[in-house]
Amino acid sequence: MWKCTNCHHVEFGADRPARCPVCGAGPDRLVPHEVPGVKGARTLNNLKAGFTAESQAHLRNLVFAMKAEQEGYPQVARLFRAIAEAEAVHAFSHFRLLGAISSTQDNLESAFERENFAASAYPRFVTEANEEQNANVATVLGYSRDVEKGHASLYKRALSHMMAREETEYHVCEVCGYVSDGTLPDICPVCGAPKDKFRKVV
Repeated sequence: MWKCTNCHHVEFGADRPARCPVCGAGPDRLVPHEVPGVKGARTLNNLKAGFTAESQAHLRNLVFAMKAEQEGYPQVARLFRAIAEAEAVHAFSHFRLLGAISSTQDNLESAFERENFAASAYPRFVTEANEEQNANVATVLGYSRDVEKGHASLYKRALSHMMAREETEYHVCEVCGYVSDGTLPDICPVCGAPKDKFRKVV
C-alpha cells in the first residue's frame, strides 16, 4: 500500500504508482503505508472491498427508506434506516482498520483534494450524457459538478475556521446537494429550489 503525502489518499498495490490517482502528485510524494496489526495483501484488499460494499449498502438502504416513506410504509422505512446504521458501523470499522483516518487537518486536506478531483471529472460526464441525448441525466450530473466545486471551497474555509475556532451553520439543499455555509439562501444558487427545501445539519 502507498500513501500520498499531499492528499493522504491510500492506494493499494505492490508497485509504487506513477502518480496519485486523486491529486496527481508524483511518485516522490507516495510513501509506503503499513496498517498496524493487519498483515497480507488479500486481507487488506478484502477490507477495502468490504468498506466499498458496506458504504454502498448504507446509502442504498437510506434511499430505500425514503421510498418506503413516500409509499406509506413507515415501519419498513425504519427497518431500512436501522440496517443502514448497521452498515455504517461496518464501513467505519473497515475504514479504521485500513489506517485511512488521519488527523482532522489531514482529513480536511484529503477531502479538499477529493472534491477537486470529483469536480474535474463531472464536465466530461455531463458532455457525454448530452451527446447520448440523456438531458435529465446531464441536469443531475450538472448539479453534482456545480456543487462539488463548492464543497472544495467549504473544506478550505473549514481549515481556517478550525484554526480560528469559529462556528458556522450548514444547510443542505435536498434537491441538488448544495451546501450553504452560514447564511441560508432564499433560493438555491445551483438548482433554484426554495428555502424550505434546505435541511439544517446538526
